[in-house]
Amino acid sequence: MKWNDTYINGVGAFVPESVPSASAVAEGLYDEESLLADGFAGAAVEKELVAPQMAVEAARRAFAGSGVEPERVDVVFHSGIWFQGVDMWPAASYVAAHAARPGARAFDLQQQCNVALSGMELAAGLLPGVDGVVLLTAADRFSGAQIDRWKTESGVVYGDGAGAVIMSSEPGMFRMISSHTEAANDLEKVVRGPEFSEGPSTGVIDIGGRFDHFISTGGMREAAGRLVEAVTTSVRRALEHAGSEIDDMARVIVPAVGKSKLDWQLQALIPVDIRKTNWRFAAAMGHLGAGDQFVGLERMVAEGELVPGDRVLLVGGGAGFTCTSIVVEYLGGRVSEAVPEPA
Repeated sequence: MKWNDTYINGVGAFVPESVPSASAVAEGLYDEESLLADGFAGAAVEKELVAPQMAVEAARRAFAGSGVEPERVDVVFHSGIWFQGVDMWPAASYVAAHAARPGARAFDLQQQCNVALSGMELAAGLLPGVDGVVLLTAADRFSGAQIDRWKTESGVVYGDGAGAVIMSSEPGMFRMISSHTEAANDLEKVVRGPEFSEGPSTGVIDIGGRFDHFISTGGMREAAGRLVEAVTTSVRRALEHAGSEIDDMARVIVPAVGKSKLDWQLQALIPVDIRKTNWRFAAAMGHLGAGDQFVGLERMVAEGELVPGDRVLLVGGGAGFTCTSIVVEYLGGRVSEAVPEPA
C-alpha cells in the first residue's frame, strides 16, 4: 500500500535502566553460552511501573516533541504481548485517559510482536476519516512468576519498556510512504503447544517447549519456508510501493532478537549490514516485546542518526504468523528530553 498525506508527528520512549547480562550469568539467571551466542549486553528492567503506565510516559514524551496537543487525539491503539497489570481490563482506556483525553476512542490491539507496525497500518487507513490524530503505544513489563526474561525463549532476552508514535494527516517528523503486511495464520500452531487449557498457565511459560512439540510433528521445514516467504514478500512489496531498493534505506529497524537469530535474518530475509539496524540499542535493552520498532525509531532520532531525506525501513514479525514492513522518510525534528511526571 502506498500512503499519501500520512505522517508521524512525534515519537517517544520510556526504557528503564538495564541489568547487565554478565550479572545475570553470575546470579545463575542466564547462561554464558547464550550470552556469547546472542550478544545481549543487558536487559532493561522496570521495578515499579506496569506496562500501561510506561506507555503513558512514552506518549507524554512523544507529545512534548511533536507540537501536537494531547486533546487532539481521536483514536488510541495500545498494544503489548504480556500482562498489562490487571486481568480483564482495558489498558488502552487507561492510556487514553492519562496520556490523551477520556473521550478518545481506545482499543487494545493484539498481534504478538508485529502489533506495533500493524497498528500503524490500521491507523494510516483510519486517518482520512479522523478529525485529529492517532496515538499508538506499545509497552511490556516482563515480570511475574510465569515469565523468565532470560530463558523463556531461546535466542531472546526480554526487556521492559514502552514506545509511542503520534500519527496524523498533517506534516510532521516522518512521512509514511508505504506498507505491506503478509499473513500465514495457520502457522499459529508453531507456538501453540500440544493442547489447549481451560485457563491461563500457572507455570513458567516455555516457548521453546512449544517449538519442540511442533518440530516433533514434522512440519518445521514447510513452516520455515513459508515464514521466509512471508517476510521477504512483505519487505519486497513495501519497498516496491515506496519506489525504493533496500540499499536506499539509511536505516532498517528489525525485531530485537539475539545475534544467533539476527545474523541469519539479515542474510536470508533482510539483506542489510547490521550496522544499519537498531541492534546497537537492542543489544543493551533486550527484546521489548511489542515496542522494538517504536523505541528503535525514537533512539535513531534522539541520537542523531538520521538527516532529513533519509528513508527508514521498519520490519515487524509476530507469531501467528504476520509480518508488516513500513517505509518512512525523515523530514526533521527532535525528540523531547523532558522527563514527565509519573502517571
